[in-house]
Amino acid sequence: MLELQDNIAKAQAATAGLRRKLVDFATREYFGVLGLVRSPGAGDFQAAEARANTVLKQEILSAEAVTLIHGGTALEESDLALVALSFETIMRPVRIRGPAVIAEAKTFTLALAGAAGAVGGMFAGAPLMRLAFEMQDLGLVLGAPLGALLAVLIVRRLARIRLLTRILPWLFVRPRAWQGAVRSEHEKTVRVCIEQWIDWAVPMLAVLCLHRPGAAPAGTDRDKALRKIGKLIYALHRTGPESLPVVAHELIQEAKNSGFEGLEGLPAFLDNTREEKQVLTWKPDLQGKYEAFGHIVEGDQVVVERETVILGGQVVQRGLVRKVRDRTSRGQVE
Repeated sequence: MLELQDNIAKAQAATAGLRRKLVDFATREYFGVLGLVRSPGAGDFQAAEARANTVLKQEILSAEAVTLIHGGTALEESDLALVALSFETIMRPVRIRGPAVIAEAKTFTLALAGAAGAVGGMFAGAPLMRLAFEMQDLGLVLGAPLGALLAVLIVRRLARIRLLTRILPWLFVRPRAWQGAVRSEHEKTVRVCIEQWIDWAVPMLAVLCLHRPGAAPAGTDRDKALRKIGKLIYALHRTGPESLPVVAHELIQEAKNSGFEGLEGLPAFLDNTREEKQVLTWKPDLQGKYEAFGHIVEGDQVVVERETVILGGQVVQRGLVRKVRDRTSRGQVE
């Protein structure tokens, strides 16, 4: 758990600049889609959201970004594909709520409503005040402002009814979403949503890189070892007689670097003083490394006919031993 938290913290620190660039780039792409539309609607905002999701996924899963998240260590193409597949399986898209765009009453409409409300307030307030308090003048004074206020509030409320804005377009106006304060506030919302998504994606990719399917230590990765050794085998096949010792020695050295054991010292074709075959004293614990040819008991002298193949501390193939017939002559075997 501590290792995982440390890797996530390192990934967040290493990607500070990358995250800022991604936020700027995705925001530009989002408003680039809206900029092509004169009066955007709900479908336009959905298209802009889809564009932001596309560019974010492409950039965050690029080889450069994943390498940066993985602590500067580049992944193999197969590992990168597995990480991308796992990320897409659990990925949640960026959700950006569109701006609250509502119709508004025109200035002339509000002025007309205020005037009509003032007149109506005077005509209604005067008789009411006279009947209640016998103060007709007070009804005229209070009725005008109260009537104007009530009329303006009613008209602004009616502007929210879409049916009226459609059948009475000369009274109401629908502002453009990307202009003025509306666009500025919406841009803040877009940036916050994208930042939150990136702050989720970076730690998730760090976890997937650390625990990717098929991940194995470099010393025991058989696929990588086989790829490297395979290249040298094909090179050995194309090598002329004069260069055989050099290429063969290079092949043996690469096998040692890949984790194969028992290849210490010079090979036999470069060391004339080396014994052709190794002689051992047979012990029960050698059964895990060698196959016995014939009947052999503990304490017998055996000669190694075939070396054990060991990769990364594990026996890939057991070697072969034969019992020495005559202890005074190791060259003869039973």
